[in-house]
Amino acid sequence: MLAAMVVPLVAAEQSFRPGPADQYPHQSNGDVTVGAQVFDSLAMTKPVFGKKADLVRYGILPVLLVIENQRKEALDLQNIEVQLETSDGRHVIALDPQEVPFVADGQQRAPGGKSPLSRNKKNPLDVPEISQWAFSAKMLPGGQKASGFFYFRAQMEQGMKMYISGMVERPSGKQVLYFEIPF
Repeated sequence: MLAAMVVPLVAAEQSFRPGPADQYPHQSNGDVTVGAQVFDSLAMTKPVFGKKADLVRYGILPVLLVIENQRKEALDLQNIEVQLETSDGRHVIALDPQEVPFVADGQQRAPGGKSPLSRNKKNPLDVPEISQWAFSAKMLPGGQKASGFFYFRAQMEQGMKMYISGMVERPSGKQVLYFEIPF
């Protein structure tokens, strides 16, 4: 009986599905729509990463990026650049998803100077969902959508913006203009 109760709870945490790009703060440019959503609370991250991976507590801000390509041509995303700009103008580059388990916000240290990611207990940020949900698309065929998370060492603040550049139309090689999404 207990096993039957556990399965629905696990399934519920794995049920996250990104919506269309225009469901989030978004911008459209030449038949390409880019939407982004900051996941800045445990209530938002739990359905995606599970209840133990409270990324925001450890100074990691996950941002969902959804790209919809309504063009006939494919988009090359191999050199996509995604940055956050804070309200005071600082630019924050995305972390490699493999780095996330090793990054802890210095302000989250327990008394005695120990990091909350102590070696004496399992690292709550060492979960496969961080890599599984990371944005990994390299090419986006016409009429298709790609989505995934970028991870930043930052905290959500009023006036923050996300810049997305580096998309190239194939086979023409034409650069797609950059996108700016305010949060």
